[in-house]
Amino acid sequence: MRGVADPTTDSPSAGRQCIWLLVLTGVLLCLRLGATPLLGPDEPRYARVAVEMNRAHAWVLPTLGGRVWMEKPVLYYWLAKPALALFGETELAVRLPSALAGVVSVLFVFLVGCRLLGRRAGFYSALIMATAVLAFVYSRAAAMDALLAACVTGAIGLAALRLFEDAGPWTLVGAYALAGLATLAKGPLGILLPTLVFGTYWLTTRRKQDLTRLVSVGGLLAFAVVAVPWYALITAREGRDFLDVFILNHNIQRFTSTIHHHPGPVFYYLPILLAGLFPWTALLPLGLGRLQPAKNPRHRFLLVWLVAPLVFFSLAGSKLPGYIVPCVAPLALVTGAGAASLTAADQRRSSRWLLPAGAAINLVVAALLVALPFVLRAQGHSSWRLLLLPGAWAAGLGILGLLWARRPRVVRLLALGAPGLLVLLALTTPRPLAEVASGKALFEGIPPRDEILVLGASRSAWMAGYFYHEGRVREMPGGATAVLEAAARQPVLVLCGRSDCRRLAEPGYSVETLRFGPRHSRLVSVSRRRGTQVESPPS
Repeated sequence: MRGVADPTTDSPSAGRQCIWLLVLTGVLLCLRLGATPLLGPDEPRYARVAVEMNRAHAWVLPTLGGRVWMEKPVLYYWLAKPALALFGETELAVRLPSALAGVVSVLFVFLVGCRLLGRRAGFYSALIMATAVLAFVYSRAAAMDALLAACVTGAIGLAALRLFEDAGPWTLVGAYALAGLATLAKGPLGILLPTLVFGTYWLTTRRKQDLTRLVSVGGLLAFAVVAVPWYALITAREGRDFLDVFILNHNIQRFTSTIHHHPGPVFYYLPILLAGLFPWTALLPLGLGRLQPAKNPRHRFLLVWLVAPLVFFSLAGSKLPGYIVPCVAPLALVTGAGAASLTAADQRRSSRWLLPAGAAINLVVAALLVALPFVLRAQGHSSWRLLLLPGAWAAGLGILGLLWARRPRVVRLLALGAPGLLVLLALTTPRPLAEVASGKALFEGIPPRDEILVLGASRSAWMAGYFYHEGRVREMPGGATAVLEAAARQPVLVLCGRSDCRRLAEPGYSVETLRFGPRHSRLVSVSRRRGTQVESPPS
């Protein structure tokens, strides 16, 4: 029924395999976890909210800069509080919740894979989950994506075990509770994704018993106990504002429109998943080709688990790479089944073209990693040489994978090469990432008491000030005129884009560049020249 051979009897026990995988995942995710400064506009904001809630000993109301901030639910902030207490207000502390989520995802994939597909496939699926690049990246970020993925993976996986009678009724209580945690991690998606997967699967079977197996009064109570209290408290306190900001703006409108300026074509996530599974992409076509959804209901469920969320996110108006992280688990299960069949010498005629096709895709992804340092060099980043070694490692994996495409040894190659690549990325990427996507350097040495005004600088640059400058950053809606008005009274610090800085170079004013940051941003000091009378700044 499972269609995949179990490991030989002299292999390590399932418990030992699981522990080994969890230790490997923890080491990879925690290696130099705090070495990279907070990146982009989101990490510093989420980290700042966690810091403010921790300082205020708050459990219900998130704040950013002292103001109520209702864009995301509260689970990440709750998990960050003990980390902040243990490790201080550091990058390590605010990223630990995601690292924990990455370990939990591997645990669920191992458990579900062993039960649904056999122990060999479960082991390889969990190894793929632990070493896929996309899961690795988002499990090292101060964000909610890895938390959502872990909780949704657990909810869907445990419910699937009950669906196929591989676990008892109490498994559903855990599944529903995890759906509640997923709802606290990132909102309605926590319940929507499991409902979408099982609803779509039921449409392919139309069997009443599938529905009855998934209904649990105890599970509904568990979901309510986990998810409802915080939503009830925040709604009672903020009322319509919470519903408008969180439900309408950051959920419904985010799906139906590009209001948050993150558009993308319908195929946006396909290259992200192919690249994000690297170097295991080589085995993905084999795994997909081995599925028999018409004959095997477990295979049909895996295909639905992968495709339904992928289609959902692909049809959404707003798209970001992190949104698709919940699809990595079913992708790892499908690919793990392919790896298991190859190592079990389960050769079929289809392998003659499936394996070389996957290896060719892998080689294309490797070529992109090889090209990355040279792209950074062309953009003028001094740290481009650091990425030559990961690029060479990826090239080696791609070339050997193509040469060994039809041989079982390719699985051993990937099993050793994938963790090695992640180690190299953890060791070499902090400085390039700091140059490209972090504004931390702009705030070094600037006393937090000095407010910094923002004029047209990139969000990745100035929003770093939420974490690295005590939130003392403020956008200037009045543009250059408002900045010069402030500078006429006393010297001011301004974070601006290259063109916006030129607009400050008006007669009677001095503009001194103090720091350079990502995307042509710079920190400047603007003041009125001595002996110059400026009645009003130019408009």
